[in-house]
Amino acid sequence: MQVYNPFVRKLGSLPLNTTELPSPEAGIGLIGVIFWILMLVLAIAFVVKVMPSYYDYWSLQNIVKQQAQQAGPEESAGQILYNLNGRLGVAMIHIPQKDIVIEKAGSGPVLITVTYDKIVPLAGNMSLLLHFQAKGGH
Repeated sequence: MQVYNPFVRKLGSLPLNTTELPSPEAGIGLIGVIFWILMLVLAIAFVVKVMPSYYDYWSLQNIVKQQAQQAGPEESAGQILYNLNGRLGVAMIHIPQKDIVIEKAGSGPVLITVTYDKIVPLAGNMSLLLHFQAKGGH
């Protein structure tokens, strides 16, 4: 007498039932695997190209906030700009001087605003335009 156990089947012990075969539509095909691998590679490449710009922005934002907090009432806007450029040079962040605005009202608080655009080339003639604005102070 043969006992049917679906988990353990010996070759030739039971007839093969055609209803147990997986249908050809089950699972993912080779083209599907290639498609999803390509999507994953493109997403990783996008992140690798864009993340350095965001890292620079986050660093710039911290530097601007610290510089605005440390600026004394006796410092001029030119001295604040000089100190800010020194910190940006150490962090290897290059921002055009025209994009840095320092507002100082007498002996009141300092407001530093840095607004700039970054163009990140993606592939061929496709580029991504990123617009950043870092503020520090009151």
